[in-house]
Amino acid sequence: MTEKSEQAQMGEAVLVALAQARDLSAFRKLMMRYEGRLTYYVRRLIGPTDESDDVVQEIWVLVHRKLFSLRAPEAFRSWLYRIAHDVAVNHIRRTARTPQPVPDETIGSSAVIDSWNEFEAMDNAELVHRTLESLSHEHREVLTLRFLEQMEIEEIAAVVACAEGTVKSRLHYAKAALRNRIEDEIND
Repeated sequence: MTEKSEQAQMGEAVLVALAQARDLSAFRKLMMRYEGRLTYYVRRLIGPTDESDDVVQEIWVLVHRKLFSLRAPEAFRSWLYRIAHDVAVNHIRRTARTPQPVPDETIGSSAVIDSWNEFEAMDNAELVHRTLESLSHEHREVLTLRFLEQMEIEEIAAVVACAEGTVKSRLHYAKAALRNRIEDEIND
């Protein structure tokens, strides 16, 4: 971890401690720091819907109510995304949406995965976002946490409440599925 990221983490821990002491200004700063990324994360989980703002608001209300129970302020990010995960999953269940599983044939062979030039495809952010929407809930979630939030495997495992090996497997298959779908879009 770089010195700059260590300082940022310490600064965040101070904000969390202040927010736990009911400092509304500190809580607002935390909200501003995470609002855009949290909204993006929720939209990746529940899909592009008008309800995503309501879900994000529900998350912040819950965070505000439960913040005093967070024992380690430095773990705020993982804790926040765990709450976001739970609220989003509950929303999905309430609206009776079921994630579409990724068919085995979309996974592709390891030869295709190894030869794929992800930098060419990543130049087109719209294409990446569109194809990301077509992945299963589990795949969208791990990709978003890993590459948007730059979480480590153990942090993702804590957020999604599964083993680290499961996260690694999901990441592998999610990247393969995303690559295949991007290639299909490019080749069409």
